[in-house]
Amino acid sequence: MADLINTFSWSISARADFEECPRRRFLAKYAMWGGWKADAPSLTRAAYRLGKMENRFTLQGNAVERAVMWALRQTQAEQAGKPVTATQAYETVVKPYLNQCWNESKKKLWQANPKKHCCLHEHYYPAHHHTPEADMTARMIEQIKRCLANFLEQVMPRLGSVRPEQEVEIAHADGGDPESFLFESIKVYAIPDYAYRQEDHLHIHDWKAGSEKPAHRDQMTIYGLWAHTKHALPPERIQVHLEYLSKGATQSMALTGHDLEHARGLIRESVGGMAEYLVAGDIRRNQPLPQEDWELSADLGICRHCRFYELCKSELELT
Repeated sequence: MADLINTFSWSISARADFEECPRRRFLAKYAMWGGWKADAPSLTRAAYRLGKMENRFTLQGNAVERAVMWALRQTQAEQAGKPVTATQAYETVVKPYLNQCWNESKKKLWQANPKKHCCLHEHYYPAHHHTPEADMTARMIEQIKRCLANFLEQVMPRLGSVRPEQEVEIAHADGGDPESFLFESIKVYAIPDYAYRQEDHLHIHDWKAGSEKPAHRDQMTIYGLWAHTKHALPPERIQVHLEYLSKGATQSMALTGHDLEHARGLIRESVGGMAEYLVAGDIRRNQPLPQEDWELSADLGICRHCRFYELCKSELELT
C-alpha cells in the first residue's frame, strides 16, 4: 500500500489556526504527518497525538450536534407521533457520549490509541484550568440542555417537514475523508452540519452551541461556495442559517454573488499567507520551511489554551 501524501488543503479552521499562531498550523498540518506509524520520530508522534485533543467546548458542540441529528431522525421516523423532548435527547444521546469521552480522557485511554479515545485539554493541562471539575461539568450540561430545548422549540418546527430524500449528503470525518470541494486546484474542506433542498433552493444550517463570532459569517460564505461549486447552484438559490442554540437566535442569509466573491478572496488571501511558509512558496510540493520559521503566537493566553503547548513550552519560557 502506497504512503499517503500530505497535499496542501485549506479550511476555515486552518485559516483561524494560522492567523492565531503560524506554529500551530505547522504542528497540526506538517509536524504530525506520519505520527500514526509505530516507527515515527518522537516529535511526529507527539504532534499527531496532541492534534487529536479536544476541550470541553468542542465536546459540548459535538454533543449538541449528535443530539440535534438524533432528534431530527426521530421526528422524521415518528412524523405525527409523540414529539421528541429535550430530556429524551439528553438522556439517549448526550449523557452516554459525555460520560464515555470524560472517562476515556480521565483514564488516559488515548495513550494506547489517540485516534479512537478522547483526550481533553482540561485533563491533560490541569494547571491551565481553574474552574473546579464539578462546576465545569455542571455548566456544560446546563448549556447543552438549553441548546436542545431551544432547538426543539424554535428550530425543529422549521425542519420537521423536511423529508430524507430532500437532504444533501455530507461526508463527515468519522466516515473517512470529510466533505470538500476544489477551488483553483486547492482542496477546500467545508462540512456543513445540515443541508436540504426545498423547492429550487438549497438551505444550509450550522448549529452553534456557543456565542456569536464575526468569523461565523465567513464560514457560511465558504459553505455557500461549496454549494455553488459542488451542486452547481447560483448564489440566489443558496440560503444559509446560523442557529445560535444557546440563546435561541437564528441568523439567516440569502447569499449573493458578492458573498461568493468574498469567499474566493478570503481563500486566496489565506492560501497566499500560508504559502510564504513553504519552500519556494510552492503549494503543490507542500514542503514546509523548518519549524523555527513558523512564528509562535505573541499572546501567551492563546498558548496556554493550545493543545500543542507542551511542544512549545521550552521556547515560551525563554520569552
